[in-house]
Amino acid sequence: MEKIVHRYVIQYFHLKGLSPTNIKAELDSTLEESAPSFTTVKYWVAEFKRGRTSCEDEHRSGRPSEVAIPEMVKKIHKMVLGDRRLKVRELADMVNISKSAVHRILAENLEMRKLCAKWVPRLLTIEQKQRREDVELKFELLPHAPYSPDLVPSNYVLFQNLKKWLGGRRFTNNEEVESAVNGYFEEFNGSYYKQAIEAIESCY
Repeated sequence: MEKIVHRYVIQYFHLKGLSPTNIKAELDSTLEESAPSFTTVKYWVAEFKRGRTSCEDEHRSGRPSEVAIPEMVKKIHKMVLGDRRLKVRELADMVNISKSAVHRILAENLEMRKLCAKWVPRLLTIEQKQRREDVELKFELLPHAPYSPDLVPSNYVLFQNLKKWLGGRRFTNNEEVESAVNGYFEEFNGSYYKQAIEAIESCY
């Protein structure tokens, strides 16, 4: 109920011609710590400017399949970057989804956590960084059986031929092995690796 009252107050001051900054100042002087954030004030002023008249909640859904879409994740991410002190309930209010859905997006999709009242990114593991890069590059990770060396690109093409090339050779230290292997791969251009990867498609 409190947030609905806040919206009506914001709407009242907006109709009187006050700017978001002045509205925020009025709210802070009266409500102090319980006043809505400046981001919330700006959001509702923008809503009223575009013609919204109702201060009530619109229909919302908390199902992950409906809310954890790229557009929603991007929208929440932008809001958090703009104001890291936003509360989950404020974000839920602004994007019109449930608090649990917002929390899930923050924790799972954006991998953020609350630290000293601010949203900050978690320290990503190597696996998480790789997964984020895959998403950004729109790569699709194809699953394969735990032990299927014939379906692993490196075993399918690179190691098999390298093993033949190294057959019968003798090395006295690791540096010689490294130099020989690097020299072997330097013989091939990008088209060789491209064709090798494309050939794997027939194995799936």
